[in-house]
Amino acid sequence: MVLKITKGDPRVSLTGRIDVDPLGATLCWCGSKITLRFFGTNLKIKGQNDNFGPESYIGAVVDGEELCFKLGGSRPFELTLCENLAKKEHAATIYKRMEGHYFTVSEISTDGEFLTAPPKPRKRIEVYGDSVSAGSVVDALDYVGKSDPDGNMGQWDNSLHAYPQLIADMLPAEVYDTSQGGIAIFDGTGYFEMPSTRGVESCYDKTRYSSYREMSDWDFDFKPHVIVMAVGQNDSHPDPDCLKKPEYYEKWVSKYIEIINSIRSHSPKAAVVLALTVLMHDPAWDDALEDIKNRLGGESGRAYHFMYTRCGKATPGHPRVPEQKEMANELTAFLNSLPAEIWED
Repeated sequence: MVLKITKGDPRVSLTGRIDVDPLGATLCWCGSKITLRFFGTNLKIKGQNDNFGPESYIGAVVDGEELCFKLGGSRPFELTLCENLAKKEHAATIYKRMEGHYFTVSEISTDGEFLTAPPKPRKRIEVYGDSVSAGSVVDALDYVGKSDPDGNMGQWDNSLHAYPQLIADMLPAEVYDTSQGGIAIFDGTGYFEMPSTRGVESCYDKTRYSSYREMSDWDFDFKPHVIVMAVGQNDSHPDPDCLKKPEYYEKWVSKYIEIINSIRSHSPKAAVVLALTVLMHDPAWDDALEDIKNRLGGESGRAYHFMYTRCGKATPGHPRVPEQKEMANELTAFLNSLPAEIWED
Protein backbone atom coordinates (compact mmCIF):
# COMPACT_ATOMS: atom_id res chain seq x y z
CA MET A 1 0.00 0.00 0.00
CA VAL A 2 1.27 3.45 -0.91
CA LEU A 3 0.27 6.44 1.21
CA LYS A 4 0.52 9.99 -0.08
CA ILE A 5 0.18 12.53 2.72
CA THR A 6 -2.74 14.93 2.62
CA LYS A 7 -4.13 17.18 5.32
CA GLY A 8 -6.76 15.50 7.45
CA ASP A 9 -5.87 11.91 6.55
CA PRO A 10 -6.68 9.91 9.73
CA ARG A 11 -3.83 7.49 8.95
CA VAL A 12 -1.21 10.19 9.45
CA SER A 13 -0.51 12.35 12.50
CA LEU A 14 1.52 15.50 11.78
CA THR A 15 3.27 17.45 14.54
CA GLY A 16 5.30 20.62 14.06
CA ARG A 17 5.43 23.20 11.32
CA ILE A 18 5.00 21.05 8.21
CA ASP A 19 4.15 22.35 4.76
CA VAL A 20 1.70 19.97 3.06
CA ASP A 21 1.14 20.43 -0.66
CA PRO A 22 0.61 18.15 -3.70
CA LEU A 23 4.31 17.18 -3.62
CA GLY A 24 4.08 15.81 -0.09
CA ALA A 25 4.81 16.88 3.48
CA THR A 26 7.86 19.11 3.96
CA LEU A 27 9.28 19.04 7.49
CA CYS A 28 10.78 22.47 8.17
CA TRP A 29 11.43 23.10 11.87
CA CYS A 30 13.35 20.76 14.18
CA GLY A 31 11.30 18.07 15.86
CA SER A 32 8.59 18.08 13.19
CA LYS A 33 7.32 14.55 12.76
CA ILE A 34 5.00 12.18 10.96
CA THR A 35 3.50 9.47 13.15
CA LEU A 36 1.58 6.44 11.92
CA ARG A 37 0.66 2.81 12.51
CA PHE A 38 0.84 0.03 9.95
CA PHE A 39 0.17 -3.69 9.65
CA GLY A 40 2.94 -5.25 7.59
CA THR A 41 6.57 -6.36 7.52
CA ASN A 42 8.29 -3.28 6.08
CA LEU A 43 8.10 0.48 5.78
CA LYS A 44 9.66 2.63 3.05
CA ILE A 45 9.62 6.32 2.20
CA LYS A 46 10.37 8.39 -0.88
CA GLY A 47 11.09 12.08 -0.89
CA GLN A 48 13.32 15.01 -1.65
CA ASN A 49 16.04 16.54 0.52
CA ASP A 50 16.55 20.29 0.31
CA ASN A 51 19.91 21.00 1.87
CA PHE A 52 21.38 24.39 2.79
CA GLY A 53 23.98 23.10 5.26
CA PRO A 54 27.04 20.83 4.99
CA GLU A 55 25.30 17.51 5.63
CA SER A 56 21.85 16.37 6.66
CA TYR A 57 20.33 13.46 8.52
CA ILE A 58 16.76 12.43 9.23
CA GLY A 59 15.46 10.24 12.00
CA ALA A 60 12.87 7.54 12.48
CA VAL A 61 11.57 5.45 15.33
CA VAL A 62 9.99 2.07 14.59
CA ASP A 63 8.52 0.11 17.49
CA GLY A 64 10.72 2.10 19.87
CA GLU A 65 13.96 1.57 17.95
CA GLU A 66 15.67 4.83 16.99
CA LEU A 67 17.10 5.04 13.46
CA CYS A 68 19.24 7.60 11.64
CA PHE A 69 19.73 8.08 7.89
CA LYS A 70 22.26 10.33 6.18
CA LEU A 71 20.83 12.17 3.18
CA GLY A 72 23.77 14.34 2.14
CA GLY A 73 22.95 17.09 -0.33
CA SER A 74 19.81 18.19 -2.15
CA ARG A 75 18.54 15.14 -3.98
CA PRO A 76 15.67 12.66 -4.20
CA PHE A 77 15.88 9.78 -1.75
CA GLU A 78 14.36 6.38 -1.14
CA LEU A 79 14.81 4.80 2.28
CA THR A 80 13.85 1.46 3.74
CA LEU A 81 13.10 2.28 7.36
CA CYS A 82 12.53 -1.33 8.35
CA GLU A 83 12.01 -4.76 6.81
CA ASN A 84 11.53 -8.42 7.78
CA LEU A 85 9.29 -7.47 10.68
CA ALA A 86 6.67 -9.77 12.09
CA LYS A 87 3.43 -9.29 10.17
CA LYS A 88 1.52 -7.43 12.85
CA GLU A 89 0.75 -3.90 13.94
CA HIS A 90 3.73 -1.54 14.22
CA ALA A 91 4.22 2.08 15.22
CA ALA A 92 6.51 4.45 13.34
CA THR A 93 7.61 8.08 13.48
CA ILE A 94 9.61 9.94 10.84
CA TYR A 95 11.13 13.11 12.27
CA LYS A 96 13.43 16.03 11.56
CA ARG A 97 16.59 15.48 13.59
CA MET A 98 18.46 18.66 12.79
CA GLU A 99 18.63 22.10 11.24
CA GLY A 100 20.20 23.11 7.94
CA HIS A 101 17.72 21.48 5.59
CA TYR A 102 14.11 20.71 4.82
CA PHE A 103 12.98 17.34 3.61
CA THR A 104 9.79 16.35 1.83
CA VAL A 105 8.15 12.95 2.25
CA SER A 106 6.27 12.35 -0.98
CA GLU A 107 5.05 8.81 -0.21
CA ILE A 108 5.18 6.12 2.44
CA SER A 109 4.68 2.47 1.55
CA THR A 110 4.30 -0.91 3.23
CA ASP A 111 3.53 -4.42 2.07
CA GLY A 112 0.51 -4.39 4.36
CA GLU A 113 -1.88 -1.57 5.22
CA PHE A 114 -1.91 1.67 7.14
CA LEU A 115 -4.08 1.96 10.22
CA THR A 116 -5.59 4.94 11.99
CA ALA A 117 -2.85 7.04 13.54
CA PRO A 118 -2.59 7.14 17.34
CA PRO A 119 -4.48 9.97 19.08
CA LYS A 120 -2.59 13.10 20.07
CA PRO A 121 -2.13 14.13 23.71
CA ARG A 122 -4.61 16.65 25.08
CA LYS A 123 -2.03 19.21 26.29
CA ARG A 124 -0.38 21.44 23.68
CA ILE A 125 2.91 23.38 23.91
CA GLU A 126 4.99 25.38 21.46
CA VAL A 127 8.67 26.06 22.17
CA TYR A 128 10.48 28.97 20.53
CA GLY A 129 14.18 28.46 21.04
CA ASP A 130 17.68 28.17 19.66
CA SER A 131 20.17 25.32 19.24
CA VAL A 132 19.65 23.93 22.74
CA SER A 133 15.91 23.59 22.18
CA ALA A 134 16.62 22.10 18.73
CA GLY A 135 18.93 19.41 20.12
CA SER A 136 22.17 20.52 18.49
CA VAL A 137 25.19 18.33 19.34
CA VAL A 138 23.07 16.55 21.95
CA ASP A 139 24.35 13.07 21.08
CA ALA A 140 28.06 13.90 21.67
CA LEU A 141 27.95 11.90 24.90
CA ASP A 142 31.72 12.01 25.52
CA TYR A 143 31.46 15.78 25.95
CA VAL A 144 29.00 16.14 28.83
CA GLY A 145 29.87 19.35 30.68
CA LYS A 146 32.49 20.23 28.04
CA SER A 147 32.83 22.45 24.99
CA ASP A 148 31.56 21.05 21.70
CA PRO A 149 33.76 18.61 19.79
CA ASP A 150 35.34 19.59 16.50
CA GLY A 151 33.97 18.18 13.30
CA ASN A 152 30.24 18.39 13.93
CA MET A 153 28.46 18.10 10.58
CA GLY A 154 25.09 17.29 12.07
CA GLN A 155 25.81 13.70 13.07
CA TRP A 156 25.37 14.57 16.77
CA ASP A 157 22.26 16.73 16.33
CA ASN A 158 19.05 15.04 17.40
CA SER A 159 15.84 16.88 18.25
CA LEU A 160 14.39 13.67 19.69
CA HIS A 161 16.73 14.01 22.68
CA ALA A 162 16.13 17.73 23.22
CA TYR A 163 14.05 18.80 26.20
CA PRO A 164 10.98 19.86 24.12
CA GLN A 165 10.54 16.31 22.82
CA LEU A 166 11.35 14.83 26.23
CA ILE A 167 8.63 16.87 27.94
CA ALA A 168 6.27 15.82 25.14
CA ASP A 169 6.67 12.24 26.32
CA MET A 170 6.72 13.02 30.03
CA LEU A 171 3.65 15.25 30.38
CA PRO A 172 2.47 13.96 27.82
CA ALA A 173 1.81 16.81 25.39
CA GLU A 174 1.78 17.63 21.72
CA VAL A 175 4.85 19.85 21.32
CA TYR A 176 5.77 22.01 18.37
CA ASP A 177 9.51 22.71 18.50
CA THR A 178 9.98 26.00 16.64
CA SER A 179 13.70 26.33 17.30
CA GLN A 180 16.74 27.19 15.21
CA GLY A 181 20.39 27.13 16.18
CA GLY A 182 22.11 30.49 16.46
CA ILE A 183 18.91 32.51 16.36
CA ALA A 184 18.46 35.72 18.36
CA ILE A 185 15.54 38.13 18.60
CA PHE A 186 16.75 40.73 16.11
CA ASP A 187 17.90 40.46 12.53
CA GLY A 188 21.57 41.38 12.39
CA THR A 189 22.31 39.65 15.73
CA GLY A 190 23.01 36.06 16.69
CA TYR A 191 24.46 33.51 14.29
CA PHE A 192 21.63 32.19 12.12
CA GLU A 193 22.41 32.68 8.43
CA MET A 194 25.68 34.49 8.94
CA PRO A 195 26.91 36.92 7.81
CA SER A 196 23.48 38.51 7.14
CA THR A 197 21.85 37.05 10.21
CA ARG A 198 18.12 36.72 10.66
CA GLY A 199 16.32 36.65 13.98
CA VAL A 200 13.10 35.44 15.54
CA GLU A 201 11.43 38.66 14.41
CA SER A 202 11.69 37.42 10.81
CA CYS A 203 11.11 33.70 11.43
CA TYR A 204 8.54 33.13 14.18
CA ASP A 205 5.57 33.47 11.82
CA LYS A 206 6.99 31.30 9.04
CA THR A 207 6.68 27.65 8.05
CA ARG A 208 9.54 27.69 5.55
CA TYR A 209 11.74 30.20 7.32
CA SER A 210 15.20 30.03 5.75
CA SER A 211 16.11 32.79 3.30
CA TYR A 212 18.13 30.24 1.32
CA ARG A 213 14.81 29.17 -0.14
CA GLU A 214 11.44 30.77 -0.77
CA MET A 215 9.76 31.38 2.57
CA SER A 216 6.12 30.71 3.48
CA ASP A 217 3.82 32.02 6.19
CA TRP A 218 2.61 29.98 9.15
CA ASP A 219 -1.14 30.03 9.72
CA PHE A 220 -0.96 29.54 13.51
CA ASP A 221 -3.60 26.81 13.33
CA PHE A 222 -1.88 25.04 16.23
CA LYS A 223 -3.25 26.52 19.46
CA PRO A 224 -0.86 25.89 22.37
CA HIS A 225 -1.93 26.01 25.99
CA VAL A 226 1.64 27.03 26.90
CA ILE A 227 4.21 28.99 24.90
CA VAL A 228 7.80 28.43 26.05
CA MET A 229 10.12 31.28 25.04
CA ALA A 230 13.76 30.19 25.28
CA VAL A 231 15.51 32.85 23.20
CA GLY A 232 18.37 35.00 24.55
CA GLN A 233 21.46 32.81 24.42
CA ASN A 234 22.75 34.22 21.11
CA ASP A 235 21.62 37.82 21.43
CA SER A 236 24.95 39.06 22.80
CA HIS A 237 26.53 38.58 19.36
CA PRO A 238 28.04 40.71 17.95
CA ASP A 239 27.91 43.08 20.96
CA PRO A 240 28.47 41.33 24.33
CA ASP A 241 27.65 44.54 26.20
CA CYS A 242 24.40 45.35 24.39
CA LEU A 243 22.15 44.87 27.42
CA LYS A 244 24.18 47.40 29.40
CA LYS A 245 22.99 50.10 27.02
CA PRO A 246 19.60 51.39 28.25
CA GLU A 247 18.31 52.25 24.78
CA TYR A 248 19.17 48.81 23.40
CA TYR A 249 17.83 47.04 26.50
CA GLU A 250 14.47 48.74 26.11
CA LYS A 251 14.42 47.97 22.39
CA TRP A 252 15.19 44.29 23.00
CA VAL A 253 12.66 43.81 25.79
CA SER A 254 9.97 45.63 23.82
CA LYS A 255 10.55 43.50 20.71
CA TYR A 256 10.46 40.30 22.79
CA ILE A 257 7.10 41.35 24.23
CA GLU A 258 5.83 42.35 20.80
CA ILE A 259 6.62 38.89 19.43
CA ILE A 260 4.94 37.20 22.40
CA ASN A 261 1.85 39.33 21.99
CA SER A 262 1.74 38.55 18.29
CA ILE A 263 1.90 34.80 18.97
CA ARG A 264 -0.69 35.16 21.71
CA SER A 265 -3.06 36.99 19.38
CA HIS A 266 -3.68 33.59 17.77
CA SER A 267 -3.94 31.78 21.15
CA PRO A 268 -5.26 34.41 23.60
CA LYS A 269 -5.55 32.05 26.57
CA ALA A 270 -2.02 30.65 26.27
CA ALA A 271 0.34 30.94 29.22
CA VAL A 272 3.90 32.10 28.55
CA VAL A 273 6.91 30.49 30.23
CA LEU A 274 10.20 32.35 29.78
CA ALA A 275 13.14 30.01 30.34
CA LEU A 276 16.74 30.13 29.19
CA THR A 277 18.78 26.94 29.45
CA VAL A 278 21.70 25.42 31.37
CA LEU A 279 24.18 26.46 28.66
CA MET A 280 26.49 29.07 30.18
CA HIS A 281 25.38 32.68 29.68
CA ASP A 282 25.43 36.08 31.36
CA PRO A 283 22.76 36.27 34.11
CA ALA A 284 21.76 39.67 32.71
CA TRP A 285 19.69 37.83 30.11
CA ASP A 286 17.78 36.01 32.85
CA ASP A 287 17.18 39.35 34.56
CA ALA A 288 15.79 40.70 31.30
CA LEU A 289 13.37 37.77 31.06
CA GLU A 290 12.24 38.48 34.61
CA ASP A 291 11.52 42.05 33.54
CA ILE A 292 9.56 40.79 30.53
CA LYS A 293 7.53 38.49 32.79
CA ASN A 294 6.65 41.40 35.04
CA ARG A 295 5.69 43.64 32.12
CA LEU A 296 3.39 40.89 30.85
CA GLY A 297 1.57 40.94 34.19
CA GLY A 298 3.25 38.03 35.93
CA GLU A 299 1.10 35.15 37.03
CA SER A 300 -2.08 37.23 36.84
CA GLY A 301 -1.23 37.72 33.17
CA ARG A 302 -0.38 34.02 32.75
CA ALA A 303 3.30 34.87 32.40
CA TYR A 304 6.02 32.95 34.24
CA HIS A 305 9.80 33.00 34.41
CA PHE A 306 11.26 29.58 35.09
CA MET A 307 14.93 29.12 35.93
CA TYR A 308 16.57 25.71 35.95
CA THR A 309 18.65 24.81 38.99
CA ARG A 310 21.80 25.16 36.89
CA CYS A 311 20.51 27.86 34.56
CA GLY A 312 23.46 29.37 32.69
CA LYS A 313 25.99 27.38 34.73
CA ALA A 314 26.08 23.73 33.69
CA THR A 315 28.17 23.55 30.53
CA PRO A 316 30.20 25.68 28.11
CA GLY A 317 29.05 23.47 25.24
CA HIS A 318 25.63 22.38 24.11
CA PRO A 319 23.74 20.27 26.65
CA ARG A 320 24.08 16.56 25.93
CA VAL A 321 21.45 13.92 26.64
CA PRO A 322 21.93 13.86 30.46
CA GLU A 323 21.71 17.66 30.69
CA GLN A 324 18.70 17.75 28.38
CA LYS A 325 17.01 15.17 30.62
CA GLU A 326 17.85 17.34 33.64
CA MET A 327 16.12 20.29 32.01
CA ALA A 328 13.17 18.18 30.91
CA ASN A 329 12.63 16.80 34.40
CA GLU A 330 12.68 20.26 35.98
CA LEU A 331 10.54 21.91 33.32
CA THR A 332 7.99 19.09 33.38
CA ALA A 333 7.65 19.43 37.16
CA PHE A 334 7.12 23.17 36.75
CA LEU A 335 4.53 22.73 33.99
CA ASN A 336 2.68 20.21 36.13
CA SER A 337 2.56 22.80 38.93
CA LEU A 338 0.71 25.36 36.80
CA PRO A 339 -3.00 25.97 37.48
CA ALA A 340 -5.15 23.26 35.93
CA GLU A 341 -7.22 25.79 33.99
CA ILE A 342 -4.19 26.66 31.83
CA TRP A 343 -4.62 23.29 30.12
CA GLU A 344 -8.30 23.86 29.36
CA ASP A 345 -9.41 24.79 25.85
